[in-house]
Amino acid sequence: MKSRIVVSVAFCALWLASAARAQNTPPQPDRPQRGGDIKTILDLTDRQYNELNDVRDAYLAKMKELNQQVQDLERQRRSMMKASGADPVQIGAITLQQQALQQQIQDETAAYRENAMRVLTASQREKVEQIEEAVKLAPSARALMPYGLLDTQSLGGRAMGGFGGGAAPAPQR
Repeated sequence: MKSRIVVSVAFCALWLASAARAQNTPPQPDRPQRGGDIKTILDLTDRQYNELNDVRDAYLAKMKELNQQVQDLERQRRSMMKASGADPVQIGAITLQQQALQQQIQDETAAYRENAMRVLTASQREKVEQIEEAVKLAPSARALMPYGLLDTQSLGGRAMGGFGGGAAPAPQR
């Protein structure tokens, strides 16, 4: 039973990860239309949901600002490099500023996750960690599916990319 739950969570995480990868863009500052998903998955109160959105909105605003600074510096650096008689010291200084901003982005991202996790209860944080582990296992699930080694019926059959009907396909040679 426990292994079935782990496989189900892993498969759901695979599905979520592929959807996230397909978007490949950060969430917009607007409140998500599907906020009910996270509220349901983590059993969030309205207060927690609003706090998470506030933390996320502040983070996204900070990231927009920092990314704009990185882009501005990159434009300056490219412009300097194209100019005749480019000063390597100035180019190096800009590069160092870019690296400092990249480090700041990493620090802000770590702080954002910590702040978001603080909004959650211990049991909600544990659930997040379980889902995180499932996401790590998701690529393994993809390799097992063509051989019928996963019970895709319990995972949503064809809707989750499985074969449905419980029958494994004939191996292709």
